[in-house]
Amino acid sequence: MDFHFSEEQDMLRDTIRKWVETEVSREYAQEIDERDEYPHELLGKLTNLGFMGINVPEEYGGQGGNVIDVMILDEELSRRIPVLAWATGNITLYGTSIVSKNGNEEQKKKYLPRLAKGELKFAYALTEPNAGSDAASIRTKAVPEGDYYVINGSKMFISGAGIADVVVTNARTAESKFKGITDFLVETQSEGFSATPIKDLGYRGSNTCQVTYEDVKVPAENILGGPECLNHGWKQMMRLLNEERLLLSACSLGIGQGAFEYALEYAKEREQFGQPIGQFQAIQHKLVDMATELEAARLLAYFAAWKETSGMECVKETSMSKFYCSEVAKRVALEGVQILGGYGYTMEYDAQRYLRDVLVLSIGGGTTQIQKNIIARQLGL
Repeated sequence: MDFHFSEEQDMLRDTIRKWVETEVSREYAQEIDERDEYPHELLGKLTNLGFMGINVPEEYGGQGGNVIDVMILDEELSRRIPVLAWATGNITLYGTSIVSKNGNEEQKKKYLPRLAKGELKFAYALTEPNAGSDAASIRTKAVPEGDYYVINGSKMFISGAGIADVVVTNARTAESKFKGITDFLVETQSEGFSATPIKDLGYRGSNTCQVTYEDVKVPAENILGGPECLNHGWKQMMRLLNEERLLLSACSLGIGQGAFEYALEYAKEREQFGQPIGQFQAIQHKLVDMATELEAARLLAYFAAWKETSGMECVKETSMSKFYCSEVAKRVALEGVQILGGYGYTMEYDAQRYLRDVLVLSIGGGTTQIQKNIIARQLGL
């Protein structure tokens, strides 16, 4: 079995890593976190380099890459500034992938070229105040009115909703729990649409919002996939889940790698009892465990991605990857704080930022417990 990346993918990783080292100093990343500021400038620079078209099909003006290419992008960004990977994900996953997999030809022509150019920002609105892991219990409702649907309800924890041009909105259009959901392409300038930012523990600058719909009118043609896809929302979401799990795995790997490298560098420089603390076996063993778990998680993630891009059934593997990568990264970030000791507990050092950022990755996109439930079903339990 060949786990080599293609020459183009190796070049992509090198290019992104060098760009991050050049454009995103640790101090700059800290400033964005402290100000809770959406990374508009950095996102613009990535767009100018063509990275927002990374997975847009070539016929619509993109580079035609696959989920592995986007994983590489997300992993490298997350090593230094996780919120930037979150911002790009709203475009590459919740924009490009959703429209590519589920949109009709008219929607693909309308949105994909503009997504590739960075002219549009998307967000994805599923979760509600009373519908989290039980996502199919959403109450936001869309009612037909002539050639439009009128949407009323609210969504919670929607990243980027306050700066997005389009929010893909899951709304109930029939009584059936799973077969009564429709996805709408809601333009955020629509009357009655509002987004209120929420203060987060981590991923500060992600513009996570509570979204309210008050008689928001959406043309029937803005049903994702067109009017014939009424009540197909749940099925459309299922088409996206493997890719979502893989990209969140990559974000976890990047944060874990960043936390590990930060602790390793500190262990080589910090002296106690007359020598660098990295010379003490207790610290060495911590770092070895961190490096080994990250390597195991990375192999699992890219193996699952290989199956996905090869057209194989991989629900079990992507769920394993999502939960394992997030839990490994969480352990690594926590150990990083411990290695830095008192400094790890201060806001001046990045160890705490990696820990704050990683915590949501075992929650969003399906909690660790939900992923284990899925795996159990795949095992026939």
